[in-house]
Amino acid sequence: MKKSIIVFAAFFVIAAFAFIPPKHSVPGKWNIYNADGTSSGEYVDLKNDGTYSVYLPGGQIGETGYYKLKHHIFSIKNAKDYVCGKGYWGKYKLEFHGDDSIHFTLIKDTCASRRYDIVGINPGLRRMKTN
Repeated sequence: MKKSIIVFAAFFVIAAFAFIPPKHSVPGKWNIYNADGTSSGEYVDLKNDGTYSVYLPGGQIGETGYYKLKHHIFSIKNAKDYVCGKGYWGKYKLEFHGDDSIHFTLIKDTCASRRYDIVGINPGLRRMKTN
């Protein structure tokens, strides 16, 4: 009987940890892909300080701004006010697919150019491999 209780307790502890979702990390460099799944040659660097930079194929910076992530809600604001309006944040649901891919779903963003860049042609982002 005592052995059964110990086995049951061990099973319960293991089962409890099996259902804890993994912690995912957003900061890092992410490849941007075209709708057909081919690489665009661009990538976004989501930094730990809540800023981001989009790098074009030639290595020059194409866009910069700010982001926040809270409970899978990814908010983003361009650094240049003329792009989407002064202080205007767009909101997207962020979903991880494994440890190396993320997908965005529009919640609210009336900035057409940003919305198009994030969900219009972009099937998601894949973390860049580090050597």
